[in-house]
Amino acid sequence: MRHIEELTDREFDVFILLGRGLSNHGISAALHVTERTVKSHVTHILAKLQLDSRLQAGLVAQAYTHLVALSSQ
Repeated sequence: MRHIEELTDREFDVFILLGRGLSNHGISAALHVTERTVKSHVTHILAKLQLDSRLQAGLVAQAYTHLVALSSQ
């Protein structure tokens, strides 16, 4: 699905948390990093996945999570 395999492990973590609807503050708390670091990861995610917004990233993450869950059944 798109270029998800290009994400680093930490970018992938942020990507999944975007799909859960977490804010930058929520993601930074969950991953024990600064909000500035989260913003940087989000910027990289958008570029790598060729998306225009964090909302789009969140929707793609939700779809990805759903597909992974279906394929593991």
